[in-house]
Amino acid sequence: MMNKGFIMLYRELTEWEWYTDINTYKVFMHCLLKVNYSKKRWQGILIEKGEFITSNEKLAVETGLTVSKVRTALKKLEATGYILVETTVNFTKIRVLKLDNFVAEAIIENSTPNDTRNDKPNSKQLANNSQAIDNQLATTNTNNNNIINRKKIFRERVFSHSTFNIKILESFFNYWSELNTEKTKMRFETERFFEVEKRLNKWQANERPKRNIQKEKPELLTNRPNR
Repeated sequence: MMNKGFIMLYRELTEWEWYTDINTYKVFMHCLLKVNYSKKRWQGILIEKGEFITSNEKLAVETGLTVSKVRTALKKLEATGYILVETTVNFTKIRVLKLDNFVAEAIIENSTPNDTRNDKPNSKQLANNSQAIDNQLATTNTNNNNIINRKKIFRERVFSHSTFNIKILESFFNYWSELNTEKTKMRFETERFFEVEKRLNKWQANERPKRNIQKEKPELLTNRPNR
């Protein structure tokens, strides 16, 4: 069950320095809606008022932005003192600083520590940060997330492996992002396990360089006398 209720914002928000920066404003508003408004405990972790557990990839899906745009917005907000981002192997915790300067009142019903049904990392996400992202992409809930956003996230994940040749990345992405007949899933989403880096290594190993076979021109035999 999702959180129910509402928050009341101050009208002075229209004069906020990031108000006209659409991406930064959108990410910050999303943070204001997602944070806890009372202390909670989640899997042994204390979540204070003004904090919530998430990831860049999850924020991208929820806001409709790309991962890189989410990351840029978070950096702007953190650099200017509006949020504090704590990244661990298992999760990312965002804390909105001076929350009361933006939210006049918050009435949240049936709240959980950031709606843990959606934010709680599954068992595959606890191994390491890279594997967590790969597994999250492979197990994305296609009923709730827009296919276009998922495709953007997958493309960013593939092209983040910049050590591979661009042609390898392009062919790999084009193959694994192919949609099924119903246009609801990409090819890689049908796999039980899918780690991008390992798949890329295998993909590269299977790529055989094209041989340039030069056809030799046949010699013209002549019956010229040796005289």
